[in-house]
Parts: sequence; structure tokens; C-alpha cells
Amino acid sequence: MEAFVMSDISGVISPCITLFKEDGSVDEPATLDLWTYFFANGVDGLFVTGSYGLGPLMTNDERLSLFKVAVKAREKFPDRKLIAHVGAADTKSAVELATQAEALGFDAVAAVAPWYNKYSEDLIFDYFKTIIQSVNIPTYAYNNPKTSGFMFTLDFVKKLQAVGLKGLKDASVDFKFLSSVFYDAKLNHKDFHVILGTENCWLTWSQMGGDTIIGGMTNYVPDVDYKIKKIFETNNYEAKIKAYTLATNFRKQILFTDSTISSHVALKAEGRYAGFSRAPMEVPYTDEHINNAKKLITGIRRDIDALIKEYNFDIPEPETLSTASAK
Repeated sequence: MEAFVMSDISGVISPCITLFKEDGSVDEPATLDLWTYFFANGVDGLFVTGSYGLGPLMTNDERLSLFKVAVKAREKFPDRKLIAHVGAADTKSAVELATQAEALGFDAVAAVAPWYNKYSEDLIFDYFKTIIQSVNIPTYAYNNPKTSGFMFTLDFVKKLQAVGLKGLKDASVDFKFLSSVFYDAKLNHKDFHVILGTENCWLTWSQMGGDTIIGGMTNYVPDVDYKIKKIFETNNYEAKIKAYTLATNFRKQILFTDSTISSHVALKAEGRYAGFSRAPMEVPYTDEHINNAKKLITGIRRDIDALIKEYNFDIPEPETLSTASAK
């Protein structure tokens, strides 16, 4: 395999949801419109067919079709990044998705450990090694023990680094583990990138020097995550604490059964087409849920804008960036 250079992935990456039709098929036009909206409102990249995107509920062909949708969405935003989640229950499917993502121009691939069956660490290592060596773009290991049943360790990450692993996306929120991987890479000058897989602990991550997160709020208020990112780029720690507190309270209140379902509810509250989810990830919600989300969204936008005004931050609107990117 040829040597590759680590992609310059940073900022807020959206774990973009997938919109389905009522019959359960993927709604590609609606999904394209939504993902383009994310880019136009300051999102730095897309994490395609992950947990939010219900990748594990799709066929390989469906996931590939969404990889193509992501490439289409990026056409007017060439500076944005695309990460394909290729994790699967079997190695062959994961490799097929990884090679197809590379051929389409994705910046990186990521894979969660194989699910359902319980495997030895050696077999999981072989799974990741095969994916890593199948492509010339960076491969991220996706640590999500709640869904995969496997928790990474620093030693396991080091073993994967030795065969070419270039990054870790961590959704465990285990900061003892996360910081050990982050500082090992930093202190030993490794070409290795760590992504915080949630907005939980975003402030702590930012203060540590972490530059990339997966932001679930981008699925309905991408503009808010963009503004929080810009606040975190300042040296005003007091403002950062206030912004993080506002976001944390908002996230707790808007959560309804599941993050994917919450995203659909919030999109409806925004007056945007939210399509359908895919069974069995279907939870009925009412106008009361939508109206509550509408109030919460109005509140978080108001409060973040007030905070920006209070500290006199000069934050350009995301639309300015999208226009510049399209030229």
C-alpha cells in the first residue's frame, strides 16, 4: 500500500441522520437537501451512515448510495470533510464499503468493532487490520462499547497504530481512556488524530487541545454548534463555560427516547422536512413534543446570540463561509 498523509479533519463533524420514505426506502433527494443545509450552516464535515444515520440498519448498497449523496452535498463546499462509517458485522462488507468510499473521494473511513457475536481481541484486531490495509486513506477506529460490546484500551490502540491506524473516534466518554490515547499520541509525536464522538465534555476536550468533535446537535441546529465552536476558539474561559452550560441543558431537555428520533422531532419543530426513520427505530411523537422542541430551539439560539453580544465576539455568519467555499 502507498503511504498516505493524514487528512486535515477538524471542527464540528455532523453524525448526519438519514431521511427515509414512509415505505422504509432511503429518501436520497431529501437527505441531500438536509446535508447541504448542514454545510451551509457551518458544519465542517459529515460522518455518514453511523449511529445517527442508521448505517447498521442498511444494506451495503444503501450505504453506498448515501456515500454518493454526501459527495454531491459537498460539491459547493469543497473545503468540508467526509468520513464514511464502514463498520459492519462482517469484515468483507466493511472492506467493500471502505474501498468504495475511497474511490468516491472520502477523506477517511471509520469502523466500529463488529457487532452481535462476541469476538476475541485477536479477531477484532484482524478485522480492523484488514480494513486499514484495504485503503490508502486514513482509517479511524470507532470506540462505541454500548453498541459493539467492545471497549478499546490504550494497548489495543497501539497495536492498531503499528499496522496503520490513523485515528480514533471515541463515544465512550471515558476520559481516562480518551486522555491516555490523546496524550500518548501528542507526547510521542504520532501521526494520529482523536475525535471526541459526542458534545458531552466538549469544553474539557477543547481545553485539552482536542480540535474535533462529533456534534449531534448539528442535525437540527447546526448554526448553534458552529457558534459554540467559534466561542471555544476564543481565550475567554468564562464565556466558554456559559456556552457549554447552555448547550448541555438544551441537549438534556430536547432528548426524546433516542438521539435519532430527537433529531426528527427537532427538524419538524424547525419547519424542515424530517421524512421518516426506519423500523425498528420508530417512536411515535406528538405535536406536544414538536412544540416543546420549538421552544427549546428558539431559546438556545436566543441565549447563544445574547452570549456572543455580551462578550462582543466577532463571529461571521456560516452563510458567509458557504458562499466563499462555493466560489
